[in-house]
Amino acid sequence: MFDLATNQKFRYVLFSSLYFSEGLYQGLILIVTPLYLLDKGVPLPLVTFIGGLGYLPWGLKFVWGGIIDFFNKYGRKKFAIAGTVFGAIGFLLLSVIDQFFSLIWFAVFLFMGYTGVGFLDSATDAWAIDISKKEERGKINSAMNIGKWVGQYAGALLIIIIGTVFGYSISFLLTGIIILFLIIIPLTVKYERKIGKLQVWSLLKQEFKKRITQVTTTYFFIIVLHHALYSTVILAYLKIVLELDNTFIGFLYVFWLLVVIPGSITGGVLADRYGRKTPLYAFLIALSIASIIPLFVSDFYLIILAFSIGLFFMNGVIAANWAMVMDIINPKISASQHEIICSVVNFGGIVIGSATGTLVVLFGFNSTFVLSALIVIIALLVFTMIKDIEKIRWDLSG
Repeated sequence: MFDLATNQKFRYVLFSSLYFSEGLYQGLILIVTPLYLLDKGVPLPLVTFIGGLGYLPWGLKFVWGGIIDFFNKYGRKKFAIAGTVFGAIGFLLLSVIDQFFSLIWFAVFLFMGYTGVGFLDSATDAWAIDISKKEERGKINSAMNIGKWVGQYAGALLIIIIGTVFGYSISFLLTGIIILFLIIIPLTVKYERKIGKLQVWSLLKQEFKKRITQVTTTYFFIIVLHHALYSTVILAYLKIVLELDNTFIGFLYVFWLLVVIPGSITGGVLADRYGRKTPLYAFLIALSIASIIPLFVSDFYLIILAFSIGLFFMNGVIAANWAMVMDIINPKISASQHEIICSVVNFGGIVIGSATGTLVVLFGFNSTFVLSALIVIIALLVFTMIKDIEKIRWDLSG
């Protein structure tokens, strides 16, 4: 078995593989579900609402993280594996529903599967915080993001192609089997967590009284609003304005791996080398500008280029942001504190992602792109209030 304490390089493989499984489910919710439901004649506002409902367990991560920390004697590995299995079951149930389509049951099973992914993500994040050093967290988050984006984009294409040729029931079934197969990787890892009984609630209150935690959480809440809005509106634009077919959209997302992977690596590496704040200032300013470029172009290739630029800088921001959030987390309560922050910011993302269809219908695509840029500017203003992030050090003794 691989020992994470001595085999640092395997950490990147482990966390990338766990996030790959998560990415498959995110591809289902963020890419496949809207296309799938639009093809079945479901109105756009209801489509984005269903996607937000399926994403709701992401807003309940404080529950999953609290459970993981409460039973901290079991470590992180068991919960990551259990979450992976439960997420795979969600795909298997969706394969049955496709034969007798019901929007209600589709939403229910989507929610169930993502509950498992919520445990997977919460355990993985806590696991990464437990074993990582500050100077490598940017690169670890890059590995996580690469796994997630490959799973999300390539997985979405796989689901769409198989679904188009053989039916979505076969597509969902095979994806569930792939996720189950990937459990092999965490099963090969040797991992022990030696922390005694914790006063979780007392430690949480102590950490959330700190100004740096409060300001960083506020900033993170605002910037995730942009990510949810921008990602959702891009997909709607491709389907509705450009009128691209599902398979072409799937290939386009795979093509975008050529920008999201370098963007994530760049953001993570720069955050480790130069600290969190300097790279984030540059990437946030660039992202605010990139978010409104689609307003000024009409040629198909220029539009795709504009989206590519936005996705590059957005992923650079994501990698550096997650490294910064890990820095403020008390490793003793890494699951619960991290997931409370995630729940707060994800609820905002769920709400705005669910409402994107309505915003587009009411105000149009151009106004929605302007709104996404304004959100980045507001986040940037709050970001200037984060102080002393580079000085944080944790003592796990006692």
